[in-house]
Amino acid sequence: MGFPTPEAAEAAFYAAFESRSLDAMMQVWANADHVACIHPLAAPLNGRAAVAAGWRSMFEAAGQFRVAVELAHEIREPDQVLRIVREYLTIGHETEPRPPILATNLYRREADGWRMVLHHASPLQAGATPPERSTSPVLH
Repeated sequence: MGFPTPEAAEAAFYAAFESRSLDAMMQVWANADHVACIHPLAAPLNGRAAVAAGWRSMFEAAGQFRVAVELAHEIREPDQVLRIVREYLTIGHETEPRPPILATNLYRREADGWRMVLHHASPLQAGATPPERSTSPVLH
């Protein structure tokens, strides 16, 4: 069963992430093969089976951690909501969160409620010195 709102789906996503529960995690994701997940600095995982395998691998390798989430931007449409968030992870016995991770979460309304179809996370380099400008054109 899906979730009544995108916010409820997101709360369930981060609860499953923090508890390292693969079953709870996969309940958040759409029951279709068009889903995609990109973990920080990793290759894209395309399709439900690949997404589940990626989370399984991460949960098996991870120790205890906590995650706090802060909304940075949102785009709402009737059947689709895109939320850009900052994730603050505190790992093990650390007392302070690590530098934020920027994540894009896309939720889609399906027949049974809201479900995640995309999670893309990457390190946020706030305060980093920008690279030197080159004379070659930038393509991306």
